[in-house]
Amino acid sequence: MDGTFHVTLGTPIGPQRGTITFVDNNGSLSGTIRAMGETNDFTGSSNGNTFRISGVLNAGFLRIRYTAQGTVSGNTLRGTATTSAGVFQMSGTKTG
Repeated sequence: MDGTFHVTLGTPIGPQRGTITFVDNNGSLSGTIRAMGETNDFTGSSNGNTFRISGVLNAGFLRIRYTAQGTVSGNTLRGTATTSAGVFQMSGTKTG
């Protein structure tokens, strides 16, 4: 599951774009999400082509706790992110 993906998260204020980098160590995931000018760490797990991660996005004065889960199939990422503001669809493609 290692790799970096350009992702888009559908939100009520419009699509939010960023990158997510997965580092998979035998099913234990870590990595970063880069969005809204900030880079934030996450932890989680993987099983085959599925993942589950959680963390906090710090965006200026906002701190948004989230959990996300989804799948990676080839170069395509699909999933959902659950926050206190709702559940949002995300999609992405693997970078070079």
